[in-house]
Amino acid sequence: MVSVVALGALVACGDSGNHTPRTPVGGNNAGFSNASLKGNYVFSANGATSSFSYAVAGVFTADGAGNITSGLRDTVNDGGNQTLNEQIKGTYIVNQDGRGQVNLKGSSEEVIYRFVMQSAASASLFQISTNADAVGRIELQTSVPTQLSGTYIIRLDGEDLNLNPYGTIGGLTFTGTSITGTIDENDAGTFRPQLAATGSTVSPALTGRSTFTYTTAKGTHNLIAYWVSPSRVELISSDKNFFLYGDADLQTSVAGTVASFAGNEVIKTSGFTSNGPILETGRLTLDGTGNLTSAIEDYNEEGVYYDGVTFGGTYAVDATGRWNATLTYPTSTLGLVGWQVSPQQSTVLVTVSNRPNYNIVETGTMRAQTVGLTAASVTGNYAEILSGFLVGSGKAESGGNFSANGAGNLNGTVDSQTQDNVSSNVSESGTYSVTDSNGRGSGTIGTVPLRVYTVDANTLYMISTDSKRLYQGMMSKQQ
Repeated sequence: MVSVVALGALVACGDSGNHTPRTPVGGNNAGFSNASLKGNYVFSANGATSSFSYAVAGVFTADGAGNITSGLRDTVNDGGNQTLNEQIKGTYIVNQDGRGQVNLKGSSEEVIYRFVMQSAASASLFQISTNADAVGRIELQTSVPTQLSGTYIIRLDGEDLNLNPYGTIGGLTFTGTSITGTIDENDAGTFRPQLAATGSTVSPALTGRSTFTYTTAKGTHNLIAYWVSPSRVELISSDKNFFLYGDADLQTSVAGTVASFAGNEVIKTSGFTSNGPILETGRLTLDGTGNLTSAIEDYNEEGVYYDGVTFGGTYAVDATGRWNATLTYPTSTLGLVGWQVSPQQSTVLVTVSNRPNYNIVETGTMRAQTVGLTAASVTGNYAEILSGFLVGSGKAESGGNFSANGAGNLNGTVDSQTQDNVSSNVSESGTYSVTDSNGRGSGTIGTVPLRVYTVDANTLYMISTDSKRLYQGMMSKQQ
């Protein structure tokens, strides 16, 4: 998965050379330094090698001076291989613009991640490797819960027993060591709604690591959990024959009626169909009477880009915060189910399509949108992370910093990786606009054209309009 940067240009300029990253230097001064990364951090990533899909989750302690003094990680892949409870140490560097690099070394291997910080509490990362591509996040661990309580909205992606695409979301209620809840799953295009779930959990260790298990009528899932805080956790599966990774957020409140579940929303999903990978970004309005209005999206399916596709539809919601919608397009329909973390944020799962033999599996996020923004609303330093595929050339990733001048211009520095090269410290410029009242606009970085959807003045979702580059990501204002 890639940046809005033209990778063909990146391998020809800046510091590039096979898969040897250069120390982060230059760029805009956003006020970051090694001291910005200090404390305990949970990290997670998922990606693929030429042989396996894999995921990692863990925790490390950064001393604020460039050293990872201790840590722990778990790594699993879809071939059944696992390295669990691995002790790690390492080093890191944070540049003034928030770009950085962390090297984490354990008994199995040393892993290098390039990252860009949104704040001292969060960063987006991608792995630097000659044979692996992965993207993920770093999150400040604020506290470790001693006893788990409340309903958590879970999202898991991965592969089933036969390595087919799989996605699930739901609400799991923790009461001490017991778990009850409801799960919606999509297994290779077969949707199974509202499966009753029961399970149990082990209280987190001081590192924030714990385990839990839940069982539905379709089977049992065993998960390793790293708690960022009592309200958020990163997850990977410890099952050797069912590969999963994801996260869960504490449900803080719900809008349990159609009338209260209303407003402007931006939605971003990704996954697979029978044709290959698919990325979708768009916006809609929940009108408070059960209808979807002012709905439009852009999507790229296996290198075929669809611009400005309008749709309608209906929705319903229940008292648990679970909702479902039918999206109606000119020639097809699509089902969607969501679970509210709050009325302003939902985790979503694509459930079904009426297209024959389509086998769509997608998960994603829907967030409340602030409308009426203009280019002048977007100003200051932003962290950029994008990922996706170069059609015919494998995955690619990038992260960087850009300064937005409030007049539609971007200037910054990016780091990126394709299967052939790593490019570091590449100066790049671009443009952006918000051309309609519903927050949809356009832009460029280098020679790459984009569609932009504003969530608010601090967050922009982006998708490439170039059919050869399946890129999706976001820009977040640095704090």
